[in-house]
Parts: sequence; C-alpha cells; structure tokens
Amino acid sequence: MLLALEKLTRRVPEIIAAAIRATMPVAPVETYAVPGPSRDSAMAAAPGSDVAWRPLRPGETWGLRPGADPADQPALLVWNFPADSGSNHWLRATLAVPAAWRVPGMAVLLAMEWSGTAGSNIESIAYVGGQALAGLDEFHRAIVLPESAHGGELLIRSLVPVPQPFGGLMLQLRDETIFRLGHTMRALLQAYAAYPESDLTRQRILALLNDAYTMLDLREGWASPRFAESARAALAGLETARAAGHLGPTTHLPTLVATGHAHLDVQWFWPLWRTRQKVAHTVANALHLMERYPEYHFSMSQPEVYALLRADAPELYARLKQRAAEGRFEPVGMMWLEPDCNLTSGESLVRQLTHGARFLAEEFGMLNHIVWLPDVFGYSAALPQLMRLCGINCFMTTKISWNQFNRMPADTFRWRGIDGSEVLTHFVTATAGPVKHASDAQFYTYNGAMSAAELFGTWNHYRQKPINDEILYIYGHGDGGGGPTEEMLETARVLAELPGFPRVLPGRVDTFFQRLYERVWANPQLPIWSGELYLEFHRGTYTSQAHTKQANRTAELQLREAEWLNAWAVSTGAANRQPQLDTAWQIVLLQQFHDILPGSSIPQVYVDSQADFARALEIIREVREAASAAVLSAEGVPGHSTPQAPGASLAVFNSLPWERRECVVITRAADTTVPKDAQVVQAISGEQVLLVETSVPAYGYAALGSGAPTPPISPPSAYVYEGGAGAVLENDQLRIVLDAHGEIADLYDLQHGRAVIAPGMVANQLVLYEDRPLAWDAWDIDPFYEEKPYPVRALAGLRVAEHGPLRVAIEITRQFGASTLRQRICLWRGSRRIDFVTEVDWHENQQLLRVLFPLAINANRATCEIQFGAVERPTHRNTSWDWARFEVCAHRWVDLSEGGYGVALLNNGKYGHSLHHNLLGLSLLKSAAWPDPGADRGRHCFTYSLLPHAGDWRAAEVTRRAYELNAPLIVSANNQASRTAPQGAENGSWFLAPGSGAEHIVVETVKVAHNGDGLIVRLYEAHNQRGPVSLRFARPIASAAEADLLEREIGPLEVAGNEVRLAVRPFEVKTLRVRLA
Repeated sequence: MLLALEKLTRRVPEIIAAAIRATMPVAPVETYAVPGPSRDSAMAAAPGSDVAWRPLRPGETWGLRPGADPADQPALLVWNFPADSGSNHWLRATLAVPAAWRVPGMAVLLAMEWSGTAGSNIESIAYVGGQALAGLDEFHRAIVLPESAHGGELLIRSLVPVPQPFGGLMLQLRDETIFRLGHTMRALLQAYAAYPESDLTRQRILALLNDAYTMLDLREGWASPRFAESARAALAGLETARAAGHLGPTTHLPTLVATGHAHLDVQWFWPLWRTRQKVAHTVANALHLMERYPEYHFSMSQPEVYALLRADAPELYARLKQRAAEGRFEPVGMMWLEPDCNLTSGESLVRQLTHGARFLAEEFGMLNHIVWLPDVFGYSAALPQLMRLCGINCFMTTKISWNQFNRMPADTFRWRGIDGSEVLTHFVTATAGPVKHASDAQFYTYNGAMSAAELFGTWNHYRQKPINDEILYIYGHGDGGGGPTEEMLETARVLAELPGFPRVLPGRVDTFFQRLYERVWANPQLPIWSGELYLEFHRGTYTSQAHTKQANRTAELQLREAEWLNAWAVSTGAANRQPQLDTAWQIVLLQQFHDILPGSSIPQVYVDSQADFARALEIIREVREAASAAVLSAEGVPGHSTPQAPGASLAVFNSLPWERRECVVITRAADTTVPKDAQVVQAISGEQVLLVETSVPAYGYAALGSGAPTPPISPPSAYVYEGGAGAVLENDQLRIVLDAHGEIADLYDLQHGRAVIAPGMVANQLVLYEDRPLAWDAWDIDPFYEEKPYPVRALAGLRVAEHGPLRVAIEITRQFGASTLRQRICLWRGSRRIDFVTEVDWHENQQLLRVLFPLAINANRATCEIQFGAVERPTHRNTSWDWARFEVCAHRWVDLSEGGYGVALLNNGKYGHSLHHNLLGLSLLKSAAWPDPGADRGRHCFTYSLLPHAGDWRAAEVTRRAYELNAPLIVSANNQASRTAPQGAENGSWFLAPGSGAEHIVVETVKVAHNGDGLIVRLYEAHNQRGPVSLRFARPIASAAEADLLEREIGPLEVAGNEVRLAVRPFEVKTLRVRLA
C-alpha cells in the first residue's frame, strides 16, 4: 500500500464532490433592498409584489442599502464585521425541479454562493410556501429540499454585511450513496490520523479504505454511471466489513453523549436585531436536520432567545415546541440568558434564574436542573447555593480551560460555594484542535467540530476516567449560532463505534447529567473544589466599558428600592406595579449578557445598551414616584409639589434595613430659608444646593430634619497651605494631610492613635499603565502591565471646595495626556469614611488608570465582597495560583485587616481590584482599541471611599457602610409629609428588620410575591456566622413560610405577633413568604 494515505487524502474530497451529479441555475432571480434602518426590518414579513424588486444576475454586486453610493466603502471593525452590522435584502425566484431528478436515492439541493467570510459572511433563511426551510451561511452552503419544496415561489431573507458579488442560486442533484461513501471514507480517514501509530486499528482502517477505493471504477470518469454503480458496491463493502468486526472489537468503550448545539452570543460583534435573525436561522437549521436524521438531538440555551423567536417567527417557534415535546429539541440551562457571573449582583443572579425558570415552565412545562454557562468569564462562589435554592444540582462550563497559568485539577467534581452548598460540575473537554495526548492542549471548546481527532482528544483529556466513562460532547458552529452541519451528522454516524475509540451516542443533556449525578455523586473519589472558579484570563472585563457597569449598578439598586416601595404601597391598598418592574428587570437582565456587561462588544451594542438602561430606569422612576406618593398619601390624598417650591415638605426614604443618620442633597430656590444646621454646597442660577442631615428608620421614611437632635460634634475643617504646598482635612476621627502633589502623605486615626498609610509612602496615588494585552484588548489585562507605570502627579489646581458644618472638601485637578481629572476629597462630620468624588474626561488609548493605597496593615489575605457574601483572596504571590489573581473582581468593598485594625476600600460602580501585600488598588478606567475603538472615551463620574476602622470588617460593619455609599437616602416631595406614620407603619417604618443583635443580616429584597400572595423577603447572612434571627414588622403577621428562590414554600416559620423567627447558617440566603394580617 505504498502512498495509500497520500492517495486517499487526495481522492476522498473528489468522491464527495462527485456526489453532485447535475446542476442547474435558478433563474431569473430578483432582489429587494429593504429601506429604512435595518433593525426595523430584521424579522419583518416578506415583501409582496408591490415593492420595487429588481433583477439580480450572478456576478452583480448586491447588498447596497437603498440610495447608497456604490463607491462608498463600509466601515469595518475587527474580523471584517461592519460597523453598521449590514443591511437586509430579499431574493425571489421560482423553483422547478425537473421530473427526471425525482428518483429514489437522489436528493435535490438548493445552493447559494458568495464570497464573504467571517464578519462579511452572508446569513440567510430560505422560505418556500411561506414556511422556513433552513438557513444558509458560511458553513451551511446548501439545503436539501423536501419534495414539498420542489416547486413554487422561493423567498430568501438575507443579511448582507457588506456589498459583494452575487454568486447565484442553483439546484443540485446529489447521489446519496456517493455522498455517504465519501463522508464515511472521510470520517474513517480522520480516525486513522487520530489513533496512536502503534494501534493496529490504524492500519486496519487504512487497508479497509484502500480496498474500498480500489473498488471504484473511474475508467469513464467521476460523472459516469459506471462510477456510481461501483460506489454502491464500495459502500456496501465498507459497511459489511465494519459490521463483521474487521476493524476489531468495540466492547467496553467510553461513551460521548453528543448533542448538537449553537452557542449564541446575544450581543457581541452584532446588535440585538442581528441576534433575532441568528436565532431564527439557527432554529431553522436544527429543525431541517431533524427531518433527515431521526437520531439527532439539539440543545439551545437562554429563554431570552426563545422569547425573541416566539415574537418574530411564530411558525418556527411552534415547530420547535413540537420537537421539544418529542424530546429532540432541548431547552438547556435555566438562566434567562448566559450572564456575566462576576459583575452581576446576587439579586440579579436570582432573577436570571427565576425569569428563566418561569418561562420554561410556562412554555415547555419543565424546570431545568442545569446551569449552562459555557462561555462566561469566571464563576462566583455564590452560585452553588443559588442553584440549589432553585432545585438545580448540575453545572456545566468550558471557559475555565482558558486559564493562562494553571489547569483546573478535575473535570467532574463537587463545586462548593461560600455557604457550603455543593453542585455537580462537569467541564466539556472537547478540544479545539487535533490532540493525541492529554498534555497537548488545554483549551476546550463549546463549538465542537465532530471530528475524529476532537472526539479522541475529548476522552483523552478527561481526568475522572477511574470513576466515570460517560462524558458530554457538544458540537456545532456557535458564537454567532448556525449549529451543526449535515457533514457533522454523517461523521457522527460513521464514528459511532470504533475499536478503542469513544462511542458517540446522540442524546439529551438533562438525561446525561441525571445519569452522571447518579453515577458519581456519592463516590468518595469525586474531587471537591471549594470557592470561586476564577478564570485566569479576561481580567480587563472587570473594568472595560465603565458606563455600562455604572448603569447596571444603578439599575440593580433602584430596582431594589422600587420593589420595596411598591410592596409598601400595595399594603396600603395601592395598585401593584410589580409587573412593570418585571419588565424593567428583563431589560436589565439582557444587559448582563456575558459580552455586554463585561465590555467586550462592538460600539453599537453600547449605544443600544445605554438606551435600554435609560428605558428601564424610566420605568423604575415611574413606579418609585407612584409608590412613594401612595405611601405618603395613605391617610388622605394630599397635593404634591416640587422640592424647589416654597413651603414644600420633603419626606426622606431609607431603603436599607437599619436606621441611618445621614445627609441628603436637596435643591431649593435661592430665596428659601435654609434649614437649621444645613450646609449650602452650591448656589447658582437662582437655586441653592443644600446638605441637610436627617435620621430615617430602617425601611422607612421621615420628614426632612426629623429625628433626635444631633449630638455635639465638632465640625470638620479643611485648609490649603500657603503657596499651594499641600492641604489638610480633619474631623474628630481622622486627619488627612495632602502633599504638594495632592496625594495623601499622612492619614492619622485620631481616635485610635495610629497611622493608616505605610511609612514613607503616599496614598490615593493615581497611576497610568500601558495596557496592551497579547490577544484580547477589551477583555484582558496581562501581568506585564505593572512593568510600565506612569504616575499621574502633576497638579493643575488645589483648593478648598467646601467648608461647612457637615462636610469639607479639597478639590484637586490633574491634567495628563489628553485627559483631565477633577476630584473632591470629602470628609464628613463625625464620619470615618473619606470620599473621593471623581470626574474624569478620559481620552487615553490603551492605558489603564488605577488608584493605589499602600496601607500600614499586615495581612496575607484580603476580604472581597461578592454576591450575598464575601471571599478571602491572597495578597501574596507564593504560587502560580496566587500570582494568577493579580487582578480580581469585587463588588462594593475590599478590606485589608490585621489584628484589631483594618482599612476598607469602597466604591459605587467599580469592580477590578489589585491586592499585593499591603498595596490595595482599584482599577478606574481602561481604554481598549478593539472591538470598540472609542471604548470609555468621554466623561466619567464615580466615587470611591476609604474607611479606616477598628477591628475587622465584621466589627466595622463594612458591608453596611458600602450599602450606604451605594444606596443614598431618597428624597420625595409631598405637602403633607410629616412625622406621622402612614397607615400600617410604625414610626415611619413599615418593615423593621432585623432584630437586635443581627447586624450580620442583610435584607436584600422586599417585593410583592409573583402570584400576588403575600410578600417575598430575601435576606442573607453577611459575616459567615450562624444562629437565630428575628425579623420584626410594623403590622401583625398572619403567616410566614420559608420558600425557595422560585417562591415555592418549603415549610412554616415561627411567628410571634409582629415577629418572624428563624435560624441562619454562614452566608446563607433565605427567602420568606410573609402574609400580613
């Protein structure tokens, strides 16, 4: 068999090509360019004959927008994706399959040709008789026409990214035997290459293929009947030899449960309107292949995309649901979409789960028991508990294999969260390239190619072989959807069973996980991974697109406030506006997709995202205003006025579950009397901005300025040294000394008699770093960024900006590069919190702006807030695992403490932190060059705060202080607001929680139950403590029960009058259904 491999490598593609026995053009073809914005016509109905169709011939350019100049070149982004995402066009023709083609053993194909690839690739859906047949794209170049589509009008909806030559439409007659022979030989040739050279099966495969090829009679050429007849004999010989075991025994093989899949990035290098097309295109492909391959199973995640399809293509959606009822089309994963799991709040993760669960239950009569997140950039340690509280016991990902430095030690294991909850975790180990040995490659893929080398490598890489011989394999083109191809399904059939090769078994994801759970959960050899699944990659996603992150934080907090106010209003008899808030939630949940919120999408996505956030915030504002008015009007129907009106009485609401005495900012007319002890912050254009201190009860309201008198506290002071050589701010707790550069040269704790800043160092250091990652610009911060720091020290201004009885502030102005930073360092009366209120006009390119605080603290670990709790992370770099965490994600605070003392760094919208020995850093801004060339350029406003404290973070109630920074008191105007409590309230508070001694309990959510039956109260234990807890309401309680996150009752709770009693575990999340009397 000299040169047998070389011969077969050359001839097998020729056999596949020879399956096409005849072709004929589809002509004439007409086209219609849809006018107007492409987003408006993304899934519009097909145009009729009354529009301006024009003839389109092969070779002619198409894809121009109506009225566009053909000479204009479209703006392109990375990978040739057009900045405007392309335009919508229709093709129209008449199909007429010759009668001579309608013979057994032959298939008729509709093929379309074009020149674009990657970002310029055309995506289409073909319709005959008004029914979607399948999609056409870069990987699906032809559609097998059912007999019902052999004649009639053909319509093709196409997204053309950039104008390009039209390649033409054609009908092809394919000999199915030759097609199967070619793909059988192709798959076996792949298997030959995948086997180790010493494996006898390898030589048997080559001999079998060579025998099959020698049976082919090519004396009259590939197109001859003689060749076609010999191909039948060759295929029969191949199948007979395999069935007879000529390749060797196939018993006791590991199993790969293969499910077709098409990962869909809801918004990434395309906006949402393109995603709507991609969903329809992907589903049409899946349904089309199911007609021809009865063993084929397809899975699709994200209820959000199902909802889009339901609205856009009801006929396709109905067919999908029919296949789902048969068990072949599987909605997989229970989250609304595949969200970022680093930046989203705990309650957002809850709503991702609950909104997804409700949709699946209502539409498909099912609850999924899997969280499916193949492509997310890290996994919070809060997730296992939230999953278990929804009845979910299994988790799947592949992305963690992208780690830069360390490979995860297991592929199937128990993942233990911060509270001790555990879920079964399974990594799909499909390899992205040919692999023969487990050490060859580390990157797994969720876009499996269904190749022999990949199947072999998938099993080779898997590390829990001693306890499990069945693993999951997902395949199909993804990211932009599309899914598996006909060639992949042919390959799966051929490779179903080979000696020494994984058995390929088409199947469902849920049944795979059910069998896996039963097989390994109780096995003592099943590894346990405790804590977060930190991705050693894409660390820049904690910082990129700061406006989006700030908008998300704002929306999450305002939804929390609006739900509480709505629940309070409903208790007074007002209308329930929770459905409007559910709508706002779904808008926000969409923005949390794992490319939008992390900051790795194209410019148009962020234009749309800001508009969506604005829409959600408007809904929230309307509900908040209506609910607060209803609460304040509970004992009458007073008129309302604006805060600026003379004589207006202002009510101040506190959405947090503890009493607060703080300042609020109000605006009054310049001629209005300033309340006693108020501070005028600004006076311009006939108005004055005031700071007024007030006390407000937990989850309650008070008239402005009410509450106990302020205890005698010395007012803070601030002054600038002569000649601008520095400045000092001081109150009864802290003294802050700024040097001539405006940096903190000394921070002294007057109450505890100690320095806060490390000796010889300065704090609040602003530093620029060159930020040019090796691969993924917006996604990454690579460790070598530390090698090129550029301190921002030059001062353009230093002045006393505020000097009043409540607050003092020094304002610093810095100019660097093309950017300007203006910052007020604020110190409050009687407060240990130092606020750095910052405004940056940012115009740098590929640079990272960070603030640094070198602290006089000795700590090997820092505590970082995450969703519903906190985690500890190393401050040293002893091991490669420690080093890899040079940038970490935290929510509202990070704390560095030693015995008896500590310092917390708080923020109101930042996430990226660096922890290195005693140096605490916060990433403020990043300026990537792609995929959004203008990312983050412009004006940014944010606040970070330093909180020196005695004791550790628990004793200092750091979680509460961070909530207060993020959830300021809410001012509402009402003519009759007073200290008189509204109906159902006690001392201006409707819900008093928690009871005495439960400072470690945070009530995160108070809302009307989804079914309207009572209130849902969600709390969590924040200090890693356990014990009894009581919640006290202002009204008697009729009943209370513990519930899961889906609001299903678990069991009754003890009630005593106005009080509910329960016990909590460390970092436990509890959900209660409370019915008031």
